[in-house]
Order: sequence, then structure tokens, then C-alpha cells
Amino acid sequence: MDIRKEFLNFFKENDHLILPSSSLIPDNDASVLLTTAGMQQFKPYYLGVKKPPFPRISTVQKSFRTSDIENIGKTDRHLTFFEMLGNFAFADYFKKEAIALALRFLSDILKIPENKLWITVFGGYGDLPMDKEAENYWMENGIPGERIYKFGMKDNFWGPAGDTGPCGPSTEIYYDFGPDTGCGRNDCNPGCGCSRFIEIWNLVFTQYNYNGREYLDLPNKNIDTGMGLERIYSALNGSNSVFNTPLFKNIISKISEIADGISENNYEDETKTRAKKIISDHCRAIYFLISDGVMPSNEGRGYILRRIIRRAIRYGRLINIKDYFLNEIGKVIIDDYGEAYPELESKKEISFQVVHDEEKKFSNTLKDGMKILLQNISELKEKKETILSPENTFRLYDTYGFPVELTEEILKESNLSVDIAGFNEFMKNHIKKSKEKTGFDKSINEYLDFYRNLKSQAENEFIGYEHDSSDTVILKIVVDEKSFKKEKDVLQEGQKGEIVIRKTPFYGERGGAVGDRGTISSSRNGHLFEVNDTIIPFEGLIIHKGIVRKGSFKVGDNIHAEVDISFRKNISRNHTATHLLHWALRSLLGSEVEQAGSFVSDERLRFDYKFFGKYEEDIIDKAEMLINKKITDNDIVKIFETSWEYAQEIGAMALFEEKYGRFVRVVEIGNYSRELCGGIHVKRTGEIGLFKILSDTGIGTNLRRIEAVTGTYSYGYFSASEKILKNISDKLNADIDEIEIKIDKLKTELEAKNEKYNRLLIIGAKNRIFEKYGKNASEDYKIFEYDFSCSEFGDDLNIKNLGILTDDLKEFYRKGFFCVFSNIVNNKPMLVFSCTPDITDKGIDCSKIAREAAKIIKGGGGGKPEFSQAGGSDSTKIGEAADFALKMVKDCLGLK
Repeated sequence: MDIRKEFLNFFKENDHLILPSSSLIPDNDASVLLTTAGMQQFKPYYLGVKKPPFPRISTVQKSFRTSDIENIGKTDRHLTFFEMLGNFAFADYFKKEAIALALRFLSDILKIPENKLWITVFGGYGDLPMDKEAENYWMENGIPGERIYKFGMKDNFWGPAGDTGPCGPSTEIYYDFGPDTGCGRNDCNPGCGCSRFIEIWNLVFTQYNYNGREYLDLPNKNIDTGMGLERIYSALNGSNSVFNTPLFKNIISKISEIADGISENNYEDETKTRAKKIISDHCRAIYFLISDGVMPSNEGRGYILRRIIRRAIRYGRLINIKDYFLNEIGKVIIDDYGEAYPELESKKEISFQVVHDEEKKFSNTLKDGMKILLQNISELKEKKETILSPENTFRLYDTYGFPVELTEEILKESNLSVDIAGFNEFMKNHIKKSKEKTGFDKSINEYLDFYRNLKSQAENEFIGYEHDSSDTVILKIVVDEKSFKKEKDVLQEGQKGEIVIRKTPFYGERGGAVGDRGTISSSRNGHLFEVNDTIIPFEGLIIHKGIVRKGSFKVGDNIHAEVDISFRKNISRNHTATHLLHWALRSLLGSEVEQAGSFVSDERLRFDYKFFGKYEEDIIDKAEMLINKKITDNDIVKIFETSWEYAQEIGAMALFEEKYGRFVRVVEIGNYSRELCGGIHVKRTGEIGLFKILSDTGIGTNLRRIEAVTGTYSYGYFSASEKILKNISDKLNADIDEIEIKIDKLKTELEAKNEKYNRLLIIGAKNRIFEKYGKNASEDYKIFEYDFSCSEFGDDLNIKNLGILTDDLKEFYRKGFFCVFSNIVNNKPMLVFSCTPDITDKGIDCSKIAREAAKIIKGGGGGKPEFSQAGGSDSTKIGEAADFALKMVKDCLGLK
């Protein structure tokens, strides 16, 4: 049975809009690094910031959490990556219908016997009453009271995510594997914690708003449910382990095959069992994360990906997997999940390359970790101790990725052990700091409640697609007073404020495009309000921000609203140009190009895109040429509304993070570009005028940003560039087409003069050394020190020139030579250390000296045994660092 399809079909038949899973990279949500729950993509709807495309929605959502990573393999239920089946209702049905739908799906579709289902409901806390309503609905649907348990805030109450906000009781559905499976106690129930019961579905009833003091009823109540796909398969499979389900069968079989033919049912070795579970879980997460654009790095979500890749490799070593192996498992995962998630298939080559590179890189880290551990073992034996400290154990775990089991196993070979209790304490503190939490971002809008209330009183209508002006009436006036927003009846001349009108032609800022500007005026008395921005704090509420330039305005006034046509035209040019740019990039680089964001103003456009393949330098020139060709073709830009299904059929591109209703707006250019878009556009491509790319830069792993201009701003760019060329031409006394040749010639001449100058500089510095130490090359040792920061050479005697100087001196003195030279360049202290080969034979290592001396000047250093350098931030200690180096050398050579 394909539970995903059965679930979505069931809710589609029950009048739910089916939406795809959102990316594992959350869109516009700084509160979490990764998507951790099905409700996450709908947060704006719960907050009321946006109107949902339909009051009933259902999804199967890819999700990822690291909060329970240490429990994976120890229990049979914890995972990092999982699929969450959910149904959501926004001010539509509530408890009665949600409970009935859940029970119907479980019993009628999945055929789970009713006597296998146990229920928990909220038992009340303080002033919050017990959820008697939910209990009654369960009993009305045939669940006897003895299988309904009541728990408190911790288990059966959700939220608020912050100090205040939406929250409510929940009811959980548990599957009973039978009394023979668990602890065997007569009073065993869903709260026991043994393996008899598994939670399969959580229904959250968002019915309260907590204001910091009390729980108030929400006017619009919502439903948010989540059922773990792996857990429901576990229940249907009759196994209390999610790893003994069809979702993991092929993956674990492949791991067993790779691990020297270990039987997949050979579970007598607990270490091997746990290792295979961890590898199977982590591998699923790895390929799903990469397919959604996460790349390994040392911070953020990239660090999480790198961590689980390395963790999977380490556990592979524990079951005798020596070579690179993750991609072998990855192929199985893509075969098993590719139909449900096509992005796995389309990104598989990128995934394989990324994983291979990480496996190769980690082999070095693993070696470094082993060196540290062997050093720890040696120190323990010297001190005649038998237990590795928790600090060192955790360092191996956190820095070098060694699981405590691996450290423990290696220590046992030397009759040593680990302080497990101490390590667990370190681990507990680490988890406490890093544990993720799904929640609403309280900073999403500082004036959320104010605008929500305003919208309930004054919802307005947008008519800007058809009209650029309207005669209408003022509904509301808002001003800022001492960091608070307040409604006012009148706005006086010179006063800034916000106006809400009944019918507005003004396009509000959204989808990356800035809002319209224009005027609100009164033809009766000539009063004028200048609109300098238009925003949409809530869907259905358009706010006109600006200042009264003449007269005054009051609520109820009849006014004339008019958009600044020139300003809007410039925005339209840039907006349509982003569609052409998207089309051009996909034409040149392939369909794997994904839009990752955009910004459109009247002056310029910005387009961010993901690209995982090889990037050719001439792509931008080609894209620019393609776009300008389409502009000169003057293609028709057609805009129409149609059904979501038809839009998909004709290949209209949708932004992955956007949510669409049953009817959508399509922007079609010629017969080559179709995108779902709610923005303002030109009528023909010729209106764009001219398209010029200003820059194309990398802004992250596989993420690039293009900035461009159109229309008169393009002309301005070329005009300014031409003026610069003319000025350069005049200064060089050369025609414009000769500038490049003239500059190359000047550059060559300058490089020759610089080389000559540097040679003279080095000769001068060498003479200073000869003046101080002489030219006697026959002495056994020539140990030199010189501080050039007080000389006439200054910043020009940099690291490179000092290196050449030391080479010249070594060639002159031949043997027995060591020097430390210092200088201050760009206000930063620097030192170089150099010696002849015979000195290194006596135990002198310049790289070690540099590392130690660098600490004195608060910096770092390194290099080779015969030459090294150090830099830092404390120039006052440069002499002390040089003296330290001389002492190290003299002590080693036995000199005074």
C-alpha cells in the first residue's frame, strides 16, 4: 500500500487542496535552520499575515530534526529525516470533523482495527479546562473511555511558540502492539514509555491566544495535524521498529551487503544493529538535504549536513566498511524515493559528487582524530591512569567526529576506559544549546495585532491590474505615535501617516517587487497626500504610506487615487525582465536552474538563482544577448487566470516556496516563458527598451546573484561608462579603441620598474645586515636578527621581499646560518625565520619557531623547516617575539 497516495487521495475527496512538500530549506523563516514540521510552510496563514489558497489543505512534508540524533538506533522510533502527513484547516472545520476524518482514514482506508487505537487528550491545567469536547467526540466515534487517557501541558498542549501567541490542546492517537510487546504491567498505557505503544497521529486544536497573562479564545480556530509516515508503516507492519518497514528494507539490505556480507537479520551484535540504523537514517537525510540545495559547510544547515555525513562514515567503519560507500546506499534511496520526490533523481549527479568529496575529505579528519586519541592513550599510560577525561572524550566526538562507542572500543584494546557519566553531562549541555524548536517568529511583524484588527474593520479591494487610478473613499487613517500605531480621524498638512481606501489601484510590495508610489488627492479643495510606499501587512489590507503635502484628510473623505505611471512602468520593465532572465538562464544552463529570490525596484532588478553544474564565464554575455533579442522582437506579454491544473499542463513555472490556490495568474511571454506571478508587467517586451547585466556574483554554495538595469537606467549606465572611457582616453592621449593596448604597455613598464625597485630595496637591506654582522662566512654559526620597522625601507620590505633577502643571505653564507627579520607592514607585525639545511639537521624547525613566536604578537604562523613566517596584531611585542626565536635557536645549538 502506498500510504502517501492513499492519504492525499482521502483528503482530496474530503475537499482539501493538495499541496506539494515545501523544501527542507525554510522560506523566509529565520526561526529554524531546516523544515521541522508539516505546519511550518503555513505559518503566515496561522498568523493571519496571508490568506490561505484554500481553507482546507493537505500535504506530505519532508522534515528534518537533530534534537533526537543521539537516540537514533538506541530506540526504534527516532529519526532525523522523516515524512509528515498532515491535514490543515484555517477557520474551517474543528475538533469534531478532525477527529472523525482521522478515525475514518485509519479504519476505512488503512483497515486498522479500532481496538488497536488508544487516545490521549488534554487533562486541563490551572484555569485551562480539560478538553472534554475532544474526549466526547472520540467516544461518539466508538473509542471507549477506558482507552482515552488525560495528560497535561507537556504531552497534550501545543504552544505558544514564544512568550505569547496562538496555542491550544492536542489529542494524540497511539497504536497498540499488544500487551506481550511492552513492559507487561497491567496499568501500561500510552504514557508508559515502553515499546507497546507508538504515537502515530497528533491533532492540534489551535483555539487560544495567550497574551502573557491569560488564555483567550481565538475568533478563528485552526487545525494542524501530523502523522509520521514511518510510524504508521511500523503499525501496519506489526513491528514496533520503523526500521523494519518497506521504507528502510532495501537501504538496510544494501548496508549489510556492503559491510562484508553481514546478514541483515544478524542482530545479536548491538553495535552493528545500531550502526546500520544510524547509517540508513543519515543516508536518507543526506540525499534529501542535498537535493533541496543544502551544501556541506562549517556553519548553519551546511554544518548539520556535514555532521551527519561524517557520522554515517564513522559508523560505517564500526561495521567493517573501509572504502567510500555512501553513494552506493544513495543509489538505493533515489530508486526507492525518486518517484515520490523527483528532485532526488534530477539532483543525483550533484549529490553523488558532493558526498564523494565529503567522504574523501573526512578520511583525513579521521586520521587526525586517531592521532589525538593515540596521544591521549600515551599520556594516560605515562600518568598510570585508566580513564580518559570527559573533556578529551567530548573533544574527539565534537571536533573529530568520533562517537563515544568508537573511542571506548579503541581504549579497551589498551585496557583503558571512558568516563561515560562525565561524557553524557557534556553531551547534555551540548544538546541543550543546539536543540532546535519549531515556532512562530515573533518578529515577523511588530504591528501584527494592530493590522489584524484594522483588516477586520477595513478590508479593501485591489483594482490595479485594470486601472491606474480610482475615485473612492478613505476608510482608515493611521499614524505613528511614540513607537505605537494609532488610528486617527484626521491627517494634517506636513504629517506622515498611512491611509486605507476602499478601492485602490496601488500595487503593494510583495513577491520581491516594491510597492507603487503616487498621490491621493481631493479635487474639491486641492488637498494632496503623497504616497511614497504601498505595503500589504495582511492579505486583503493595502496600506498607502506617505505625507500630506497640502491641506488635510479625514476618514470618510471622497478622494482620487492615482498611481505614478512612470514609476510603475520602470518596475514593470524590471519585473518582466526577471522572467526573461529566468528563461534565458534555463535555456543556457538547463532546467536545474532554480530561482532563489528576486528584488524589483524602479531603478534595477536583482535575481538570485541556484545552479549546481559547471559555470562558463561567457554565460552572462550569452544571456544578455538572448534577452535583448527577445526585447527587439517585441513579443506579446499575455496575462490570464486559469486553473492550477491547466497551468501545470502548459508548463507554467511556479516558485517552490509559494502556495497557490485552485486558480492562478499566469504571465506568458511569446511562446517560451510561462510563470505564475501576481506582479505588474509590460504589455510587450519592446517596452523594456534595453537590458544590461551589471554584475553576476556567487553569494553562497551553488547560489548566484545577478543585478541588472533596463530602460533609461540602461542608457544611463552606458552613458556613464562612455564618459569614463572618454576621460581615460584623454588622460592617456589615445583613441578609445587604443586604450587597452596603451594600458597593457604602461602596466608592463610599471612591473619592470617595480621589479628593479624591489631588487635595489633588497640590496639595501642586505647591506644593512652586512654592516651589522659582517661578511665572514667561515664562522661556525651566523645567528642574525634585524628589525626593519625602524629602517628607511618601511612597508615596501614586505614578506615577499624579506623572503628573497633571506634566500640571498643563505646563498652567501652557505652554512651555519639562521635569521629572524621583522617589520611592520600596514600596521601589522610580521616576522620571517630562515636557515640553511645544516641547521635543520641539528633540530631547528623554522615552522615550529614561527608558531610559538606568533603567539607573542597575538597571531599565527607556520611554513617549512627551512623557512617560515608569522603575523599578528600586537606590534609592541615584535622585539620580544624575535628575542624568543633567537633564544630557542641558541639553546638548541648550545650557544650563549
